[in-house]
Amino acid sequence: MSRTIAAASGSSGRNRGVLMLAALFGILSAALVLAFLSSQDGTGEGFGGLPADESTVSVLVLTKNVEVGEVITDDMVTTRNLPRSVALPSALNDRSQIVGKLATAPLFQGEQVLQPKVTTYEGQNTLSFKVPNGMRALSVMVPHEAWIVGGLVQPGDRVDVMAIITLVTTDPLTGDEETRAGAGIIAENVEVLAVSQQIIKSIPNTDVMTDDGAEAETGTDTAAGAGDFAKDPTEEAESYEKSVSVTLAVTPEQAAYIGVVDAMRDDVAQYRLLVRQKGDDSPLTGVSQWTLNDILGVKQ
Repeated sequence: MSRTIAAASGSSGRNRGVLMLAALFGILSAALVLAFLSSQDGTGEGFGGLPADESTVSVLVLTKNVEVGEVITDDMVTTRNLPRSVALPSALNDRSQIVGKLATAPLFQGEQVLQPKVTTYEGQNTLSFKVPNGMRALSVMVPHEAWIVGGLVQPGDRVDVMAIITLVTTDPLTGDEETRAGAGIIAENVEVLAVSQQIIKSIPNTDVMTDDGAEAETGTDTAAGAGDFAKDPTEEAESYEKSVSVTLAVTPEQAAYIGVVDAMRDDVAQYRLLVRQKGDDSPLTGVSQWTLNDILGVKQ
């Protein structure tokens, strides 16, 4: 019995030794972490765990948030030295490259200023700047204003495009004629980029000023050579009755559908623009194609 008690006592002593050793290592690890954190003095050396001797470059960063279309002023940017591996390749470092230009995207405080996110507005009034990514601009003729909701559709509206087809076929045996008519939505929620030569505005053109030095703001940009169509659509004497085309932002597939309908004779195929409520981008649900029997309520 005495030998058993002695063995237990020796085991307890070894356990205490292991615990003391673990505690010692824990204290040593904490001291090393504290020493590392103390070395981070906020000067950029050792930034993000990078070597303290890495070379730095000077870049411009924003001191406040900037909205799309807002002119960037001198107090909105400051110069900061960053490790070369942290600085972005297209970051600007000269105030003359940024001050006085306009933001083409939202910019945020602390963000490095990148060349693609600013503009001098030059060229912004061309149609190619208005076409959304992955889409194509397609124009259709407007033979009747009723086809485009009384000519009231405006650049920036979003519409569904409905095709109306009427085909007359003749039975080769009897000579009887049969009319087959139908309608269907061939493009959903597409943007109107232009009505005649008035195009939707994306960024204010600060190069256009009035006589008193104020910016000449209108709801649309005007393509070069627009002539009579270049007037502000809000002017009392101006309307869209003169418009001869509507330009839509569509996918290549939608462009093919609309182009086929537009190319056919008016007594065979027509289209209608169905203007959506502002902010309504929900997809159509239920039936999107109708035949003459559907409209007349004829049961098969």
